[in-house]
Amino acid sequence: MHAIHRAVAVAACAAALAVPRPGWADVYCVGTADELRQALGAAAASAADDQIRLRAGTYAATQTFTYPAATSGWLELSGGWIDEAGVPCARTSQRAGDTVLDGLGERQVFNLFYNPKVPPATAPRFALAHLSVRDGLGAGFTRGGGLALQSNSEGPVEIWLDNVAVTGSRGYFGGGAHLYLKKGLLRIANSLFANNESPESAYGHAAITVLGGETAYSVLIVNSTFVGGRCPGQGTRGCGIGGALGAGAHMGVVNSVFADNALSDVSIEGLAVIGLGSGSAAFDHSRIPVSSGNIAPQVSAAIEDEPRFVGPADFRLADDSPLLDRGRGLIPIFPLGDADLDGRPRLRYAALDPGAYENQSWDTLLADDFEPQD
Repeated sequence: MHAIHRAVAVAACAAALAVPRPGWADVYCVGTADELRQALGAAAASAADDQIRLRAGTYAATQTFTYPAATSGWLELSGGWIDEAGVPCARTSQRAGDTVLDGLGERQVFNLFYNPKVPPATAPRFALAHLSVRDGLGAGFTRGGGLALQSNSEGPVEIWLDNVAVTGSRGYFGGGAHLYLKKGLLRIANSLFANNESPESAYGHAAITVLGGETAYSVLIVNSTFVGGRCPGQGTRGCGIGGALGAGAHMGVVNSVFADNALSDVSIEGLAVIGLGSGSAAFDHSRIPVSSGNIAPQVSAAIEDEPRFVGPADFRLADDSPLLDRGRGLIPIFPLGDADLDGRPRLRYAALDPGAYENQSWDTLLADDFEPQD
């Protein structure tokens, strides 16, 4: 494990999706599962801001990777890093598939729990970027087989998943991920949740809870794909994602694609039943065939066409997909990064494609096939 000097770290950060704050305390460059565990422990104990860069490769979770923090420092955990010209972790490929956290079908992959003694003065951000999380198992009543990201802070906190793929994971409630905030912002962008399962409950892909909101968005899901969620269901709760929203918490789903999720794609519930009121939701330029729950979303520019993926296990949009260029151009708050889940240009041709991947080839094919009339 290398702790990169701050000056070198700042110079090497330009390629990263989430731009680090000025003056990161430590930037760790890791290449093994043991080094990752050590870096997570050091960062969790630090009161300053930390960045952990994972070299491209597979990190087998022989035990769950954990980040139990009580301090106010930020954390960015990102993958795809490559050594260059003698500088460790000098640049990143921005491809989620280059760096894999693997639960081996035996345990939860990654667990972050933020529990400060005193709410921080400014909202800390915990960000995961350019990573694949696969084959996690939340045994027994464990929520989130792939990821469990939780904040118990009375003050606002931000949790970001940018260019992250969560696949093939199982958990009691929220098979792919368990995401919990008392207040703040949960952002999921340019990400893929595929073939996740909650075999005894609901929400195959993700269970999202925000107890209350004070800003325009408490949950923002943008340019992401959710496919193949499985579960038996629980009342009106289906097998895609679920949002439990307290008073003032608003959930926005923009430019996103849901397909082949059992029972329902998005289930949204208020928390009035436990005395916390109920939030609101809106779907914009997204394909969400079935929604459920006791909060009715406001729907704009719904997409109803079949996505037409490249293949049964390839969730890129095919060249003849009717969803090409159907996304909204102006994304609410926090702009997207410049790369899709493959690390390729996020904006290509006339407009954004909805979902985690931007089609790179259809316009070129049309140009190659064009033959002028005599």
